[in-house]
Amino acid sequence: MDLIDNRELHNTRKIIAITKSEGSISNKFIYKIGKLNCKLIVVKTSKIVKSESNIVIEIFNLISKMTSGYIIFLSSNAVDVFFEIATSLNVVNKIVADLNSKFTVIAIGPSTKSALTKNNIVGSKVPQDHSSLGIIELLSKLKNDKYESKIIVPRSKKADKFLKKQLLELGFEIDEFYIYNVIPAEVDSVWLEFFKLVRKKKIDSLIFTSPSNVNYFINIIDNHSSDLLPLVSKIKLILSIGPLTSKVLFKYNIPFSESKNHSLEGIYETLYMEL
Repeated sequence: MDLIDNRELHNTRKIIAITKSEGSISNKFIYKIGKLNCKLIVVKTSKIVKSESNIVIEIFNLISKMTSGYIIFLSSNAVDVFFEIATSLNVVNKIVADLNSKFTVIAIGPSTKSALTKNNIVGSKVPQDHSSLGIIELLSKLKNDKYESKIIVPRSKKADKFLKKQLLELGFEIDEFYIYNVIPAEVDSVWLEFFKLVRKKKIDSLIFTSPSNVNYFINIIDNHSSDLLPLVSKIKLILSIGPLTSKVLFKYNIPFSESKNHSLEGIYETLYMEL
């Protein structure tokens, strides 16, 4: 039974802020937050700059040549950029056919899987732990299946080397392609509203959905309203979506609780119990 079915709505509407890179929050999450009688503010921390299309052409050529292998998508942004460029080059049908027939496609979490499904990729695998650690665990179990040990990872230039290092140690051969870059977002009207609410101590929960979101959030706060950081740290419930995000929050001495289920669903469950 869904948690929201038996919950009594609060008389006072709480305000939840969620940091997000370019892209949208799932409609399911927005709906559930609304049923909790909470106002959701989506604070855009970064924006995407696509790499030159020749970088993605290299991936397409490699996919075409391979007879089997793995391809890992670490975010819905990576999926979106990958297929936008494939569409612009008029090779999307061929890429979809190759991925569905020759590859084990791995999505880091449900939203990334949804983005793949939207682009007609069927049967993608999602690790139980929606993180790099979960992908490592999943691939350690898949290593002896019928597929060869070659892995393709289309990803952001800002991504760290942790996943590649661990998979190399497991004996995989990895080709990483940096298909987009992430830069800080501009301060818009939503940010200005967020600043105002933080000063008034009206934010009940602040959610961080990735390590990069933490870094860009701090960057924007430092550059535009550095006096707010002590007030941010006093927000009642600061939530981390998973261990890598938690590591960055710890670096900045920001108190937080980590979602047990490293996904938006896990974030929702924590909000339900804590707010």
